[in-house]
Amino acid sequence: MPFKAVRCFCHPAFLSLLLVLLLASYPITATTYIVSEKTDDYSIQSAINKAKEGDRIIIKSGIYPERLNITKRLIIIGVDTGGGLPVVDANERRSAITLYVDGIWLEGLYVVNSGNSWQDAGIKIFSNNNRIHRNILNNNSYGIYLRNSYNNRIESNLAMGNDVGIALQSSDNNTIQDNLAANSSFAGFFLGNSRNNTIRNNTGQANSWVGFLLNDTDNNTIQGNIAKGNANAGIWLLNSRGNQIIDNNASNGPIFGFLLDASSNNTISENTAFRNLDGISMDRSSRNTIMCNNISGNMFGMYLDRSRTNVIYLNNFIDNKMNVYSHDSANQWVSEKSFDYLYKGMERYASNLGNFWSNNRGDDEYESGIAKSGYNSEFVNDKSPLVSRKEFYQILN
Repeated sequence: MPFKAVRCFCHPAFLSLLLVLLLASYPITATTYIVSEKTDDYSIQSAINKAKEGDRIIIKSGIYPERLNITKRLIIIGVDTGGGLPVVDANERRSAITLYVDGIWLEGLYVVNSGNSWQDAGIKIFSNNNRIHRNILNNNSYGIYLRNSYNNRIESNLAMGNDVGIALQSSDNNTIQDNLAANSSFAGFFLGNSRNNTIRNNTGQANSWVGFLLNDTDNNTIQGNIAKGNANAGIWLLNSRGNQIIDNNASNGPIFGFLLDASSNNTISENTAFRNLDGISMDRSSRNTIMCNNISGNMFGMYLDRSRTNVIYLNNFIDNKMNVYSHDSANQWVSEKSFDYLYKGMERYASNLGNFWSNNRGDDEYESGIAKSGYNSEFVNDKSPLVSRKEFYQILN
């Protein structure tokens, strides 16, 4: 039987549906752009302009004299292809790199020579949920500057020789971690009017004014940082409240290790203040808790001026030339409540706990770790001084 030819007619609507289904079965992939000095068009901004949301730009070693405006969600990574990290040079005109949209990943760039205005930066961020990782910032007004910016991760960057290394202004819920800010003309790290940020495991060193400055900031966690050799203060709280300052080391400063200025309701705990003029200094600051710190080798272990109702206990005061100086201040030198504790890992006791004073040799009548008589000086009335360093007391409640 002969075959009969059959004509197939497809309605345009059916073709459109078929096309949509075919496209859906093939995922659209991101494009990678590679920028190099050796190409005809080696502009990073040109690659940014060509790219689409989600694309990646890889930048090879070289010097790129341009200012970048990033207005798309991109991955931008600099790689050392033999000549060091690629350099983005703003030539002292405004900010070198500005992030305007959310979700940008920026890594591996050497960013230099922003303008001199207070609002110029190596990397300036106006957006949220960005990752700024392993960049080098040098000779900028701000190395990295966040303004009205939230939920960013700023990690493992090196900021050297800027006016301010890393700064947050009116920015909340960011993580600033494992960065180094050194040789700044003002501050290594600065927080202004910013809340609920985590500043962890950073180093602020040899800055001309202060390692870490918190100005009018609330409820931040400043933990595990090193602030050494800063000209005025290691960690400075100004007009700030409710912050947790935990396990930091502020040492070898010619003036202040930790400074609280017009600041209240902060907790300063498990820190080290070593070889400063003042280990911990407080001016017009009240209702703070100062506990479990190592305060040693300073001219003044604590210097208190117009500061009242602070609770100070379980600290080690060791080999300071003067453990405490107090002017127009009245504070409590023992815990507000009784603790259950183990002393030297053996017997269990319950008591309010004072501080360890290396120049106090009080008798321990009951071998409980608490001296029989209080420690009293011109400025201190510690009713329950410790006979051993705080490390020998394990709090159970």
